[in-house]
Amino acid sequence: MNRAAGGNALMADRMQAVALAPAAERAVFEDLYAQYKSPLYNYIYRLMGDRDQADDLLQDTFVKVYRALASLPEGPGRTPWIYRIATNTCYDVLRRRRLIAWLPWTQDHGVGAAAPADNPGERYAMREEVVEALRLVPPSLRAPLLLHAVHGFCYADIAATLGISEAAVKMRISRARAAFRQAYRGADEEEQP
Repeated sequence: MNRAAGGNALMADRMQAVALAPAAERAVFEDLYAQYKSPLYNYIYRLMGDRDQADDLLQDTFVKVYRALASLPEGPGRTPWIYRIATNTCYDVLRRRRLIAWLPWTQDHGVGAAAPADNPGERYAMREEVVEALRLVPPSLRAPLLLHAVHGFCYADIAATLGISEAAVKMRISRARAAFRQAYRGADEEEQP
């Protein structure tokens, strides 16, 4: 009889653990959502260039995060893991449509880019030049540049996010900067008579 009672207690403990698992999982997910919603939205928005699509892809990203919670890394590996899911979700859509549109890095979008002056016309002109220059940077170079310059990722985190080596990250960022400078100078030279 004691054995049966012990077995029932063990079974009750297991059932309680199973009942608590979804609640604990939900709590972890809610914490991740609260922490990463805004930065992921900004990243996806800049990658895709469309607010509605950014909303949809943010939702898709968090669905994938929830489904993969069992493989969630502990500690500092979480951020690259979540951004990798977001990046891959965006790349899937971009592969389908073969078009990437980037938005400029301006203060009104939550990024600390300096405005050229207090003149709104000058700021708008600079923004348009930045948009055009970024569009000319090859897509494979934009993501590492954006993750580093806008989101402050270190090379190791970018490497983990994109699934490439740190040396490849450094090379891509260097090439992205050079491509941006060349495109930006080209746009600036075209405007001058």
